[in-house]
Amino acid sequence: MMTDEKVVLQGSRRSEQRIGVLCIGMDSSSRESLDVLVVQTPGAYVVDNVDWHITPREAMKMLEPYQHRICVIDFEDGTEKGCRVAQRLRDGCDSSLGIFAAAGGSDPEQIMAAMRSGCSEYLVKPFQPERISHALAHVAARPQGKSGDLVKGRIVTVMGAKGGTGATSLALHLALNLVQRHGQKCLLVDEHLAFGDASLYLGLGRHQYSFYELVHNTDRLDADLLRGFLLRHPSGLDVLDSPEAIDGFPQPSPEAIEHTLSFLGENYQFVIIDCPPGLTEESCAAIRQSDRLAIVITPELPAIRNAIRSIEYLTSMHYSADSIDIVLNRHSKKSALSDHEVEAALHRPIAVRIPNNYGEIVNAINAGTPIEFGHRSDLPAAFDYWADRLTGSEGDIPRANKGSRGWFGIFGSRVEG
Repeated sequence: MMTDEKVVLQGSRRSEQRIGVLCIGMDSSSRESLDVLVVQTPGAYVVDNVDWHITPREAMKMLEPYQHRICVIDFEDGTEKGCRVAQRLRDGCDSSLGIFAAAGGSDPEQIMAAMRSGCSEYLVKPFQPERISHALAHVAARPQGKSGDLVKGRIVTVMGAKGGTGATSLALHLALNLVQRHGQKCLLVDEHLAFGDASLYLGLGRHQYSFYELVHNTDRLDADLLRGFLLRHPSGLDVLDSPEAIDGFPQPSPEAIEHTLSFLGENYQFVIIDCPPGLTEESCAAIRQSDRLAIVITPELPAIRNAIRSIEYLTSMHYSADSIDIVLNRHSKKSALSDHEVEAALHRPIAVRIPNNYGEIVNAINAGTPIEFGHRSDLPAAFDYWADRLTGSEGDIPRANKGSRGWFGIFGSRVEG
């Protein structure tokens, strides 16, 4: 997403006049022409030009900074395709979004189809200044209801700083906690291209279709298609499995992964991604689409070093540092590295501590039966705390997550909390 530098504003009217325009499937010359005309309206700006696979969640996130939001869909490549995009945005976004059609002619049948699919304006190319100005003014004059109400799902990626940190086990227990204790509609995505274990840990059989096969069907994503890909755990947790075959299908594009995850975020309150270690194209696509990233470490130098490098890389690529949580697995006061040493090395606090109940976890994995959250133990209490953090319902901090009240701040200085 580009910055606001080109926006033409008029002093104190800035906050009242912000209009964001998102082009969809538009040719470059039309996009440039529209850009020139849009900025003639004070506070209006063309945000970007995206492809046909844009989802409501992605569109609303890109237009979130703007008070008035508009998507302009180019119908030049076909009325049916344009109508599908308009209907998807109409059904998945709230009434604050204005949907425009654009085409190179005034075919009455195409105009009627565009209007029926949810478009409120039909713009003829080449664009005319008066027509663009009138269309923007019409949207800006509409009463604004609550925005964003239909795009609620949160996507959380759980990634091990290195192999063997227990990220898969943590991801599935977090997802189960959100379902069982918080009553959230939750999906667990096994994003491993091969050797994924989430369905095995949960005691579920393998599914004939995987997450990546869903990714290869982004052009026909809908609720009916999704249902055919899901495994269902007795708790109510839905699971998208990893591929059974190794190199069984072409490498997915990062864009297709992002679109698929955005679609899933529109259908669940929480999407928990079990992400393999390493910043591959697939994992980076998941992280870009995530609201939060949990980097799982163990109290050992290789894991801490990899976490440092991952954080440095992601923040250099403009992923928000505030959206990254450090989850310390196998936490013990007897560890060779203390919490203070870990936090000093990472220049950030440990967000969640999972106690070192290794035997209990291994027994649960081997039995295909996750740990129970009802009994009194530091282990389920740690997952309670983690899920509470994500849902905003933190209660008392469990013993495993108390530590001392001092920690090393983000710039390495000691901060007392």
